Amino acid sequence: MEEGFVGANTLKEAFPQMAVGEELQSLFDSFATEGEQFATLVVRIDDFDVKLRLLGENVLSDVLLRLVRIIEGLSKTRSMTLGRLDQERFACFCLEMDEEDSVELAKELQRRLALVGEETISVGIAVYPFWPFEKKTILDNAQKALDHAAFFGPNTVTPFDAVSLNISADTLYQYGDIDGAVEEFKRALAVDSENVNVRNSLGVCYGVQGKLDAAIDAFETAIRLDPGDVMATYNLGLAHFKRGDRREALDLFLKAHSLDGDNPEVAYQIAVCYREKDQTEAALEYLEKAAQKTRKGPHIFQALGETYLEKEMLQEAAKAYEKAIRHNPSDAKSLSELGHLYGVLGENIEIAIVLCRESTKIDPDNGLYRYRLGKLYLQSKDYENALEHLKKAADLGEDCGELIGDIVNGDRLTNDEAGQLS
Repeated sequence: MEEGFVGANTLKEAFPQMAVGEELQSLFDSFATEGEQFATLVVRIDDFDVKLRLLGENVLSDVLLRLVRIIEGLSKTRSMTLGRLDQERFACFCLEMDEEDSVELAKELQRRLALVGEETISVGIAVYPFWPFEKKTILDNAQKALDHAAFFGPNTVTPFDAVSLNISADTLYQYGDIDGAVEEFKRALAVDSENVNVRNSLGVCYGVQGKLDAAIDAFETAIRLDPGDVMATYNLGLAHFKRGDRREALDLFLKAHSLDGDNPEVAYQIAVCYREKDQTEAALEYLEKAAQKTRKGPHIFQALGETYLEKEMLQEAAKAYEKAIRHNPSDAKSLSELGHLYGVLGENIEIAIVLCRESTKIDPDNGLYRYRLGKLYLQSKDYENALEHLKKAADLGEDCGELIGDIVNGDRLTNDEAGQLS
């Protein structure tokens, strides 16, 4: 029994033969070798950490003891073996049990626990045989089913299926294991070849890997299965966009928009295509739609600001960049653009300097940002700081010679002061 687990000593005294941790894995391996049909149930007390904090270890130990006694009681009429996986989870191995019987067993376990306390449990179930999985995978599958159960809330019983694998693959993807996610999505398709969400997610992984042909095939298959699937249509457009086929990409983005006009990313990508075609009016139309629908899209507001600038709509551009910065305060480009706009508009010069100065802190090697900051200092008659940043901008490739000359030759700084800034 792992001494660090809650209730370890209490359970060891009551059930000294219970396998724990690695011992349980070895027990499962032996169990699986013998059985030609079996089920594995992985059981977890809901909100374990919350209950530990609220109830304390001693009270929660008693809860665990009640749970294990209930399971032991049920094992008297079934061929069951119980062990503890870790702090929160227990596993039951049941010979000659199919999925239907396993679900009934899990519900009975929930019912009996409810009779003696307020705690609830969630149960993940995996059975063998389950094509195409080998026996040794069933315990792992049951744990994935339990993760799946978390999506339904407490007191849930969830059998392992393609969605369990989809959730597992999504987790791998979020942690950056793209190769592992691809293999998991493939396993999900082996269980349910017509799962549109899995097809789409597999395509996304292929896209991240740069396998655009495979991604396009996955998205096209998803669309054949469900022509109305917005994300598959949108992602197919992205794949064509990355491959350089802008016309096909735009057609697909427009189709996705016709399926869901409220998706800001779809409208944004349409605008990107139109901007590349120099169709500013059309781009602006879709960027404004995207901006109305987005809740967290700094890139959308940045593009909107750029497009307003192209139309010489300076006040509107400033408001768009303000929103971009609100959503992403570290957006150096938007900080510099907004500061520059404030300067052009002749308002908020002090704030403009702060914004442009912040942009140079984030991206100190950007000559344009240095140039804009220098011009703002010049505008506010701070010639020393103006010369410093204009010289840095010149070193980074910006054409600042005339402005620097004006500052020095206009006697705004002495030659010695100017030399000290070199």
